[in-house]
Amino acid sequence: MKKEMKPRRFQHILLITAFGILLACGLLVFVFDPFYHYHKPWFGLKAVLNEKEYQVIGTLRHFDYNAVLVGSSVVENVNNRDLDNAFGCTSVKAVRSYGGTADLCWFLSQAHEAREINMVFYNLDPSSFSSEPTVTFASTGCPMYLYDRNPFNDVNYLFNRDVLMKRIPYELAQSVSSFYDEGRSYYWATGKDFSEAAVLTHYLRTPSVQEMQPDTLWEEECTENIAILKAEIEAHPETNYRFFFPPYSMLWWDNAIRTGERDAVLRNEERVMEALLPYKNTEVYNYQDAEEILSDLNNYMDTLHFTPQINAWIIGEMAAGRGRVSAGNLQAKIRSIRDMSDGLQEKYLRAIGEAGRFQYEYEQ
Repeated sequence: MKKEMKPRRFQHILLITAFGILLACGLLVFVFDPFYHYHKPWFGLKAVLNEKEYQVIGTLRHFDYNAVLVGSSVVENVNNRDLDNAFGCTSVKAVRSYGGTADLCWFLSQAHEAREINMVFYNLDPSSFSSEPTVTFASTGCPMYLYDRNPFNDVNYLFNRDVLMKRIPYELAQSVSSFYDEGRSYYWATGKDFSEAAVLTHYLRTPSVQEMQPDTLWEEECTENIAILKAEIEAHPETNYRFFFPPYSMLWWDNAIRTGERDAVLRNEERVMEALLPYKNTEVYNYQDAEEILSDLNNYMDTLHFTPQINAWIIGEMAAGRGRVSAGNLQAKIRSIRDMSDGLQEKYLRAIGEAGRFQYEYEQ
């Protein structure tokens, strides 16, 4: 007759087995590292990048690059290969959905710590000048165990069921797929409806035109955000910065006029460009008056997000030096944008309104 296993021996075996399973799980996550928290891809695997809140910080700390594309969701559809080919660089993206200045410059600080950065391509969104000049990763629920340098809270990553059961299998599947393009990091355009009908569905128009607000609106926030940008540039004179304003749709400008915010937006942009232009390592480009693009609503899925083809167009324009702002043409550029936004009503928007195609917000 077999002797029964003693309870204490059974407990020891159980503990050793549990420890072995945990160790295997942690080792599996460390080796494949789908969030690139410890290293760049190993074993010839592709860099599968589709979750910016979890992966941007790891790529900045561990990937091989000498250029960074910085900005909001409007630049996520840039193909890194287009940027690399146009400027002879190796780039990664540092993207944040709303593109706050403090967050984006914090990303850049991490990049500078990890690599020698030759070029920064920085998307300037008007909302970034009026946003709070504070870092928001923790307050917006980002996984701080990936952002901080505390090895003890890595247990949240190493023994994460979703990472083991979903992220690693997804990484492996995409790596062996011939369809996954590494240049399309954080790409979200697939399956989206870029059309006039889609844009008009997403746009709730203000029923009446409000009185234009003072152009000093958001002045304090803009001043502090400018200071953050200047500190970034001054700390890294060896880095070439190309700042660019993307072309939002004519509906975005319609809303800015109807809410009375247009003049404040333009004044903030003028102040930002005035602050950036004096630096020798800085170039500024502005495509906000690209009327042929922004008046064609088939280029957009909502008032500001445009097709990947427009992303490629911006890169081509910058590479050719077109759309560059200088101290000599700054005021002419501001006038051009103001005149264009004023003219949109008669040239395009009135016909849409008369056809009854606008949806209006309820006005109390």
